[in-house]
Amino acid sequence: MRLSIYTFCLLLAFISCRKETAISPDTLTGTWIELSARQDTIIFNLAEDGTALPGFLIVNRIREMSPAGYWFPKAGSGIYSYELQNNRIFLRNLYSSSSMGADYTIEQRGNELEVENFYELGYKQPASAKRTLIRIK
Repeated sequence: MRLSIYTFCLLLAFISCRKETAISPDTLTGTWIELSARQDTIIFNLAEDGTALPGFLIVNRIREMSPAGYWFPKAGSGIYSYELQNNRIFLRNLYSSSSMGADYTIEQRGNELEVENFYELGYKQPASAKRTLIRIK
């Protein structure tokens, strides 16, 4: 009896373990919008005109008015090159004068994407939190 209980527990442990699948650029392609405030979008592998742009992402954030009355994109907006490495995304900001990059965690579950907040505090700063995005296109 005891052996069957141990066998059952071991079998249950193997079944409940979830194998992580690596994220591929193909599954990311499209437009994703941040879920809570719905103001920030990330576009993977597509230029703004819809043409293919593999290995790049565009972060569109809301615009803020400067003291002089001009509208500018919030910090973190721009074009980034990226490389996927298991559950990490390595980013380089192409608007930056530095060629250094940084990596952040990323996880995809269907049409939901969870990524460390690399764009809100500024590039190459420690991530403040994870952001959840949903695919809209």
